[in-house]
This record gives sequence, structure tokens and C-alpha cells, in this order.
Amino acid sequence: MANRKKQVIRVVFDVLDEMNHNLRHNEDVSVSATDPDEAIDWVFAEMQRHFNQPGIRLSRVRICA
Repeated sequence: MANRKKQVIRVVFDVLDEMNHNLRHNEDVSVSATDPDEAIDWVFAEMQRHFNQPGIRLSRVRICA
């Protein structure tokens, strides 16, 4: 198994609630992760904690180099 190094990955996204109301627009977060999937998972978990809502969704997710 190869040792995967973490890198800084920039994720830009919108946050929607259960009713599709936009809670955040063009949120920009830099994450230290091994791949983009891990970065998106981390951002999603952080937004759920931040808004204290399990039903939020990320929309228009972009990975920036």
C-alpha cells in the first residue's frame, strides 16, 4: 500500500437546507486531505456541525487547484 501524502485542496461550494434555501453561497474552504473525496467529506461534516442540521446539502461543489 502506497503512503498517500496530504495536500491542501480548495473546495468552493453552496450550502442548501432541506427546503432548498441557500444558506451559504460560494463558500471557499481549504482542506488538508489525501484526495478530493476526503476533502468534500470533511467540508460536508463541518457544515453539518456548523449549522447543526443533518439535512443540509452541498451544491455546486468545485475543487480548485
